Amino acid sequence: MSTGNEHIDYSIELIRKGEKLALALNPEGYFVGFSGGKDSQVLLELVKMAGVKYHAYYSVTTIDPPENIYFIRRHYPEVTFLHPKENFFKLVEKKGMPTMVHRFCCTELKEHAGAGSAVLTGVRADESRKRAKYSEVGIFSRRKEHAERQKQHTIEEIEQNEHRCIKGKDALMIYPILQWSEEDVWDFIYTHGLHVNPCYQQSGRVGCMFCPFSKKHQIEYYEKAYPKFKERLITSYSKYLERKNWFGTRGFGTAEEYYEWWKSKENIETYKAKQRQTRLEL
Repeated sequence: MSTGNEHIDYSIELIRKGEKLALALNPEGYFVGFSGGKDSQVLLELVKMAGVKYHAYYSVTTIDPPENIYFIRRHYPEVTFLHPKENFFKLVEKKGMPTMVHRFCCTELKEHAGAGSAVLTGVRADESRKRAKYSEVGIFSRRKEHAERQKQHTIEEIEQNEHRCIKGKDALMIYPILQWSEEDVWDFIYTHGLHVNPCYQQSGRVGCMFCPFSKKHQIEYYEKAYPKFKERLITSYSKYLERKNWFGTRGFGTAEEYYEWWKSKENIETYKAKQRQTRLEL
């Protein structure tokens, strides 16, 4: 990323350039995805600096850290909360535990938001190899004939043609801080006097309390802070296993034993070997 304020100016210009498309798709303007995390804070501030028409939304997952909810309500009262048709625990009863491969929770609870609109999110390329392949502008679709496609475009191309095809489950995705580094983000937050989400000091991340992408120590923080959420998760998974006649526990005797392995992030053979060794030592 360039030095100085060039990356800020570039991001603001990209947001302004896409406003005409945003208004053509939705008279509210941009749909700004807001999570309460550092990247979405920077994005929302850039949108305000750009002076464009927008509305910011937070997708409630029902396993959101309470600290994050309080933070958003206190410092970002303009953000609208979107509630899901079914909560996370009901989804676990139907589909089992989410994993990094079978991540149904994001699909069901987050990714449908903004369909038919121009969506701004705080995605950054250095967060993952998948995101490193994104372009700053793309069309995202969940229609069956080309499910979950992310076609790369420029705003000019979409203005000429494809904006007419964005409807239903499609969304025009724009990532204004795609090329920002994490250092760029924190520099912006401190320079502009934005509040820091307390979740960073507590668990080290902003996101769902029992996310399959969380580290073990992060999940354990929420287990201790909010034990009733863990209890409810295990109860929901037990109901799923009862429906499946306990198929899917990979040889574990209870839902809680399976959960402990799920939390460990370890290969199942390695985990079981450690458990056997622990029992022998006792």
